[in-house]
Amino acid sequence: MDSFKLLKRRTTDLISSIPQSLPSIQSLHLGGTHHHGYSHHHGTQTAKGTWEKISGLPPLLRSSHSVNIVAGNVFIFGGESADGREPVDNDMHVVTLPSSGAPADYYTIKATPEARETSPVAPPPPEIKVETIETTTDIASSLPPVPSPRVGHATASIGHRIFLFGGRGGPDLKPLDEGGRVWVFDTRSRHWSYLDPVLLLTPNTTNPYVPAPRSDHSAIATDKPRNFDLAPHHPKPITRADTWKQWALGDSDEVGTPQNPIVGSIAARAVDPDLAGFGTFLIHGGRLSANSLAADLWAFDIHSRTWQRLPDAPGAPLVAPALSLSRSRLYRFGGSPTESSCLDYLELGVDQFNDGFSAGEVSLVARGEWKSLSKTKKQDVGYKEPDPAEAPLTEVEKEDDPWPAPRHAGRLEAVTVGGGREYLVLLLGEAEEGRYQEDVWAFEVPAQGMSAAKVANSVMSAVGRRTGEGKWKRVEAGPYDDEDDESADGPGARAWFASATMGDLEESGIVIWGGVQEGGKRKGDGWIFRLS
Repeated sequence: MDSFKLLKRRTTDLISSIPQSLPSIQSLHLGGTHHHGYSHHHGTQTAKGTWEKISGLPPLLRSSHSVNIVAGNVFIFGGESADGREPVDNDMHVVTLPSSGAPADYYTIKATPEARETSPVAPPPPEIKVETIETTTDIASSLPPVPSPRVGHATASIGHRIFLFGGRGGPDLKPLDEGGRVWVFDTRSRHWSYLDPVLLLTPNTTNPYVPAPRSDHSAIATDKPRNFDLAPHHPKPITRADTWKQWALGDSDEVGTPQNPIVGSIAARAVDPDLAGFGTFLIHGGRLSANSLAADLWAFDIHSRTWQRLPDAPGAPLVAPALSLSRSRLYRFGGSPTESSCLDYLELGVDQFNDGFSAGEVSLVARGEWKSLSKTKKQDVGYKEPDPAEAPLTEVEKEDDPWPAPRHAGRLEAVTVGGGREYLVLLLGEAEEGRYQEDVWAFEVPAQGMSAAKVANSVMSAVGRRTGEGKWKRVEAGPYDDEDDESADGPGARAWFASATMGDLEESGIVIWGGVQEGGKRKGDGWIFRLS
């Protein structure tokens, strides 16, 4: 019976995925009433999604924790306990997601440091013309080798590693001052290490250039920059001594052939990109000491171990904003206490150099200042400057262009569906203290390049049909399996939960875990959301 149910679910998934895999065909069907999974009800566009409860696991009651997904495993760390008075622990809780008929599994990993005395770090950074360069502080040298239990921290993953910054802890639950340290959990070795920043004291500053201790902030990561190969690449000159046989053999004397490799030669030259360090870890906002709030945005370059401050976000400082990275844009929605409903974004890029002899990527940079999209602005959400002028909306526009209500402590995740379309999915959140949201929204990110989505949208515009780019759609969500009674009502209204995209496992899937519901009740369940 179980095998029949599994076969039925797989067949249903396969059939339902056919329209999503052919978005251009649907979009070009001009006589239809909908396209690419959207339905029109009284002029309002909606998207479809499903909820599936992860069953068969013990409850992990917590809030203000972190969730990351690496290689099909959910890594859950930290958070507030059921009574909300102290951090839970500093164990890494791991949930193996259900796949190919195998049920979900769960185990814990105790916090242990790397066997080596010092953390793996990148090669020394290039010389920088500043007054002083220090590699550690008294604060960092007094810290333990693994992160202490904490609440309200922020994490993001790059490759096989999870990066963590901040949080509050200790008996008084104050923001932890760790001298700008970034904690690193290696999901392969299952050990903790850390990256203490290179602290730059410029002539105009007397304090280390690192973000202030904080909690309830947001984090995101990118794998850029990662090309640091600065060595010249000049082809070996051909001499008369070279024969065709020598040219054909190449370096086979050193490394062998695919059929008969020389054991150890290739391995001796191999470099682990994770240990060499690549990518950028970004943090934004949060609650500082003395209960003040932050609007700053910081980028930690993994390779050089340096913090740099990017442009501050617009508006008042915020706690628990939702952050996401899609293509070349960093997006932000909501936050407390202003309860903004703007979708703010910042264009990002990578500085490069090429002097004719060597080339490589240097660091992540901001391309200009933040821009804001809101329901009351005329906007071009493509890769152009939006019009900042306010414009009144007619009743028809209000109905046709829905917009999510202000909230904080929700989540904003970027997922991909058929045809190369990418969406920002806004999940749940808290509208005001004690009033929680259960709605889900999808924002279609402007397409780039020659993807099927870009071609389809161009054709739609040419024939006068509206595209979904730059629009919010309310998601109508039902159970993933019609026979799954546990998933029928979804996770319900909640906030202060954690989430992560499933990545290559399911490009349209998002896992959420835990959180707080009405009355301060903490949850310990896990759910999978899929955008159809």
